[in-house]
Amino acid sequence: MRRLPARLAGVAVVVVAATACAWLLFHLLRPGLFAGEDRSLPRYLERAFLHFDFGRSEQGSQRPVADLIREGFPADVSVLLGGLVFGLTAGVGGAIWCARRPRGWGSRLVQAAAMAAMCAPVYVVGLMALLLFGVDIAVVPLGVGIPLRYVDFDHSPWGWLGALIVPWIVLGLPLAAMCLRVMLGQMVEIGSEDYVRAARAKGLTESAVLRRHVAPAALAPTTMLAGSAMPLLITNVVLIEKVFSVPGVFRDLTQSIGTANTTLILGMTAVGAFLIAITTLLFDLVLLWLDPRVRAGAAS
Repeated sequence: MRRLPARLAGVAVVVVAATACAWLLFHLLRPGLFAGEDRSLPRYLERAFLHFDFGRSEQGSQRPVADLIREGFPADVSVLLGGLVFGLTAGVGGAIWCARRPRGWGSRLVQAAAMAAMCAPVYVVGLMALLLFGVDIAVVPLGVGIPLRYVDFDHSPWGWLGALIVPWIVLGLPLAAMCLRVMLGQMVEIGSEDYVRAARAKGLTESAVLRRHVAPAALAPTTMLAGSAMPLLITNVVLIEKVFSVPGVFRDLTQSIGTANTTLILGMTAVGAFLIAITTLLFDLVLLWLDPRVRAGAAS
């Protein structure tokens, strides 16, 4: 934790560097898009990160990009954190459940479902969920359908929760599948370690061995995988916001790309880089807490 300020400074450097790279690529590949603007990268970075001025959106209402980020960022964070929590909880819990019954049909079905969740695009899963169970359009009416519009937390906390439950599940499914497969493989490998055999020899039940010794040791590599999957998760957030009409920062990404709305794209780049960098930092801190070997390496 003594190095936390340095790690936070690293997050800032990553965000600025990602935005600067996007700015340079735009100016090198499409210089005509910036005919009437200041071409100085330091001036742009100063305005963007010291004064939070990314310019105005070049399409639609032409509002300041900073205002669009302020309005959409809470929704982005809500979707991302909910998907992370569901993905990690379902993946870790599913792996422990499968490890307790390794040859059962239930375990095999769960692993098959994990493979399907890992391969299915989130926008397909989301669209199928809306068509099957969406409010007023459900093919399979259940009485309580999936809301078709996002509800602000300030307007209705329960409406906000109801509008985000299914997006959280759809976003978290690929992460849950990856975590399940990695953690289950690690638990099988760790099960043959000497200290695990010693725990069994002491008379501990298999459930207690899994819970106290095997699962904690398998969490560290699972955490590493989840951290490395953040770019994929951010990409899926873009698709989820489009499918479920969530008014996040990325809701107009495809339209902005099609119309060369460079100011808004650069603002989205900064937001995406920040979300990836800060969540990766959080996973690094969790890994530091879970794995004594990582703590020893950091201390040295």
